[in-house]
Amino acid sequence: MKILPRAWLALACLSAAPVVHAQFAVIDVASVTQLIEQVQTLQQQLSTARSQLSQAQAQFQSMTGARGMEQLLAGTARNYLPTDWASLRSVAAGGGTFAALDASVHSALASVSVLSAAQLTALAAPRAAGLAAQREDTALLQGVTEQALANSSGRFASLQQLIDAIGRAADEKAALDLQARIAAEAGMLQNESTKLQVLVQAVHADQQANAQRFRELAIAGHGQFGGRFQPQP
Repeated sequence: MKILPRAWLALACLSAAPVVHAQFAVIDVASVTQLIEQVQTLQQQLSTARSQLSQAQAQFQSMTGARGMEQLLAGTARNYLPTDWASLRSVAAGGGTFAALDASVHSALASVSVLSAAQLTALAAPRAAGLAAQREDTALLQGVTEQALANSSGRFASLQQLIDAIGRAADEKAALDLQARIAAEAGMLQNESTKLQVLVQAVHADQQANAQRFRELAIAGHGQFGGRFQPQP
């Protein structure tokens, strides 16, 4: 009888104790799959962005920077002709700064000079000055044209450098620089041609002026022909 109340008491305690349940983590497989897909999409977008950036950088580099085209024909002699009439006359007088032209002019001057210095000094001063001017004009004309011919012939080898550079234009910037260099060279050649024509015209004009002075000197030396041959009473 004493044991029975104790059993009931133990049973009551067990019924009053809280029930303990075991807990397990629940994984949402669908959410994880979606997250993985988003990460893969972001990786693809990042790879595409990097590729586009590389292409943009390559395109930028192909349109900017130096390609060295400005150095082509760097050793070409360009200002081989005087820039004005005074400089051209100084070449004939022996004070020019154009070595090749000076040599050509003085060689031509020696070839056209027939009278000796003594014979020239024996002439009247206006006559001697006129002959000296004619000599210089002839020598200048010969020297300028000789140098222009030599320079034009030498430019073929120089222009070949521009032709050879066409195949080395590896990108757009190099091609544009080469095109600009060719245009600049064409402008320089045109300028040289124009300057040569003007210098030649200036020499011809001086020759005409000397011829006019000789005519007037002849008239001054012989007087009026109308009065020289009047019959004497």
